[in-house]
Amino acid sequence: MRVGVASIVQESNTFSPRPTRIDDFESQGILEGAALLALEGTNTEAGGAIAKLRELRTEPVPVLRAWAMSGGPLQAETFDYLRRRLDDALLAAMPLDGLVLSLHGALVAEHLDAADHGLLVAARAAVRDVPVGVCLDLHANVTAGLVDEATFVIGFLTYPHIDMAETGARAAALLVETLRGRVTPITRLAKRPLLIPAEAQGTDGPFGELRRRAAEAVVRPVLDVSLFPVQPWLDVPELGYGVTVTTDAEAPRAAEIAEALADDAWAMRQAFAIDLHEPEAALHEARANPTRPVLLVESADSPTAGATAESPAMIDALLRHGQDLRALLAVVDVEAVAQCFDHDEGESIDLTLGAKVETRFHAPVQVHATIAKLGNGRYRLRGPVFTGVEFNMGRFARLDTGKLSILVSERPACTYDPEAFRHAGIDPAGADVVVVRSAYMYKAGWADITNQSIVLDLPGASTPKLASLVYAKAPHPLYPVDQPSEEE
Repeated sequence: MRVGVASIVQESNTFSPRPTRIDDFESQGILEGAALLALEGTNTEAGGAIAKLRELRTEPVPVLRAWAMSGGPLQAETFDYLRRRLDDALLAAMPLDGLVLSLHGALVAEHLDAADHGLLVAARAAVRDVPVGVCLDLHANVTAGLVDEATFVIGFLTYPHIDMAETGARAAALLVETLRGRVTPITRLAKRPLLIPAEAQGTDGPFGELRRRAAEAVVRPVLDVSLFPVQPWLDVPELGYGVTVTTDAEAPRAAEIAEALADDAWAMRQAFAIDLHEPEAALHEARANPTRPVLLVESADSPTAGATAESPAMIDALLRHGQDLRALLAVVDVEAVAQCFDHDEGESIDLTLGAKVETRFHAPVQVHATIAKLGNGRYRLRGPVFTGVEFNMGRFARLDTGKLSILVSERPACTYDPEAFRHAGIDPAGADVVVVRSAYMYKAGWADITNQSIVLDLPGASTPKLASLVYAKAPHPLYPVDQPSEEE
């Protein structure tokens, strides 16, 4: 049997001011055909699917892989380009007996709220009647149309996402079982008008209890139970917490379990509150903590949640209140990088940092610093999330001012993993505090260095203060945005 493997993944944030363009995908490398085989052994859905298909003595047929950092909705021409690339690559790969298609599930285009469904429709048209197994990110906003179009839908089981390859492998294994006539998968979806701050979605926290109940339900004829607490920075019509249950030919049983598990999440909705700390108070708390480093979590400006990673708020706070602390921070500023590349390493420079595209929350900060290092920002992640994958943060400049080192890059650095700082010549283990722009993924990436973190109370496009956002398209009442009464 010939089973195709395709992946088009981006997590959209409709509150982000910067649209996602085709160069955001191309900068990370669009892989087609045999080039995808290089992903085998990496912690990616495509890599896991390819390896599992080989293990099951089924021929993996690499089709297409396109990935971009989270950001604003895709420009219409970008979505259309990706859809055409997928269609062309699938037609070139035919004939296929089945297809493993990995999507994020929270992809939005300027003209299409459920863009993942649009890609699935295109894939289905290309491969016709063969089974198509879909695997999604845990933060997917699963829609009824997506479930109806797919042979089955499953998702990540962990957050931080350490099981990307395992999820691709699960999808591949279930697809092969389907092709061999051993199961007839049926997926049913239940939704609730519930948003959970990403900082409270970790499967090692209260959400882990829901994940445990879901795991207990996987007893034949149940083949899979996936929970989708959804990334909450989406203003789309079907927004909400989702549960998918896949059974072997027993639709009523799938629907019953999905509804029960969705009810469980609704009943626990008040358990997902988080503690936030003003920057000055957070620095005071970090200073008193004997563990080093302490992570200061600026999740409201997280690029892996679609924000622009331009906030200079913690640069300002550290210059004002943390000059005694050895501190690391990364920020995106294309203009500042260009200015630095007009100078040499070792020179001093005066420049403004941050708030060039995202201007709603902060003003740029004036900095006098030494250019410690200039370089190209391609580096390979070594931590448990996206293990082995190469990322591109564009050109970068490392600026040192007192005890503060600032990694300024053209594209966002993945600070949920310390490797970006190492690439800039910094040992993150030697810092007192490190600012990470991540809601929860850092818990895995930094586990070998520190387990101390403080979530900051700052504004941004990926704010945990969900009630501060205006949802025009989403269904209402929506918890906690509208704070429905207990009766509702």
